[in-house]
Amino acid sequence: MNIPKPDGKTWFLASCVELYKDAKGMTGREAYNYLRKTGAEDFITGCWEGLHTTGPEYIIDSIDEYIRNNKA
Repeated sequence: MNIPKPDGKTWFLASCVELYKDAKGMTGREAYNYLRKTGAEDFITGCWEGLHTTGPEYIIDSIDEYIRNNKA
């Protein structure tokens, strides 16, 4: 079976889910579902090339700011 290798933004999204769950006291599933529900998943994958050059605190703050500014 030939399974495709995940690209950079997929790896980065996974690492952001891990960072976010640890920062917010969530499970991985809870964090991923929350990021997906709020649209932050698209934010992360849309600007991953810039975000991945920053530190964990900046990434968490950027995600939280995106969620605050884009609530329906």
